[in-house]
Amino acid sequence: MAWTNVRQAAVKLPKLLLKGEINYDFDGIPIFPMKLSWKKRINLFKNGWNSLFRKSRLYGLPPIIQVEPTNICNLRCPLCPTGSGFLKRSKTKLPLAEFRRLLDELEDVLISVYLFCFGEPFMHENILEMIGECTKRGIATLTSTNGHFLQTCEEAEKLVASGLRTLIVALDGSTQDVFQVYRRNGNLEKVKRFIGLVNEAKTKKGSPFPYIAARAVVTRDNEADLSNMENLSRELGANMFTYKSVGCMTHDKNFQNFEPSRREVRRFEYAGGARIRQKLICCPFPFRQPIVFCDGNVVGCEYDHDMEKNFGNIKQESFKKIWNSSQARQLRRSIIQKKDRPLFCTHCPYQDNVRKGTELWCLEIKAVGRYQ
Repeated sequence: MAWTNVRQAAVKLPKLLLKGEINYDFDGIPIFPMKLSWKKRINLFKNGWNSLFRKSRLYGLPPIIQVEPTNICNLRCPLCPTGSGFLKRSKTKLPLAEFRRLLDELEDVLISVYLFCFGEPFMHENILEMIGECTKRGIATLTSTNGHFLQTCEEAEKLVASGLRTLIVALDGSTQDVFQVYRRNGNLEKVKRFIGLVNEAKTKKGSPFPYIAARAVVTRDNEADLSNMENLSRELGANMFTYKSVGCMTHDKNFQNFEPSRREVRRFEYAGGARIRQKLICCPFPFRQPIVFCDGNVVGCEYDHDMEKNFGNIKQESFKKIWNSSQARQLRRSIIQKKDRPLFCTHCPYQDNVRKGTELWCLEIKAVGRYQ
């Protein structure tokens, strides 16, 4: 939704206004929001006003937030700030009480909460409670996992019962040899078992959710394996197989070692061996979709993982105050005025892009209704 433009929003306006229904996706993967209350609809209109006039002080509150349950992970993916050891923030977990307090403050406006960032969500012992807290408030949830946890039927059934709407599972190879090149310390059999158990739990409980998207990050080592990964996704019963270009830590010298050789699955265009540069994008995230890190700090972009522009901390003040703090307005002004942007903006993986956004290809294998 962060990338929705005014024209796209206008098309969806009648259904939103009359029925309280809206559909949107995350990297081409569908999100399934519940029917919106009038307060949520009004807040969306306020966000539309913000999009039209682009001011640093915003009306309304974000309809979507991304929350990092933890920045701890069991894998060592080489282009992830956590897996590579590049992340400077201390390892921690967001307390469930703080998460509840955040929801209490924002439940009247939130449509979705994305529960993942630079860590493995299922390493948080309260992740299912977090999902459940959103569900009972009418807030749709999405999470992304490496699929190494929830290895029993009971755990999978609890996941389905939590009300999770969309589940992205990393599937970066059809064999262990291919999979482990990027997902270092990973075990493909655990991932396959995870997807299988969730599907069994969905069938047992008669639920179409969570919608399962098997997601491959395309690298030089697995680009020839994409058709096999698609077939494996079908065998496992995923709703969708999707792949995208590798895009994290694109400024790191190690990036070129993993960038695919095939142009159609590369993120960037090159000329004479050098990346073709473009102007910095007019980023929507600090205006519509902030990040709450596991230590409680709020930033305008997930790639500000070392908090160069920290808006504030939910453990110390209300989110509503943080949302229009001086730090938040300063970042928005730098984006609007196209000057004095912070370092993480210059490292943005959405600039110098071969194609719009990061989604390359999505194949829906097994669809479900938009509104359940």
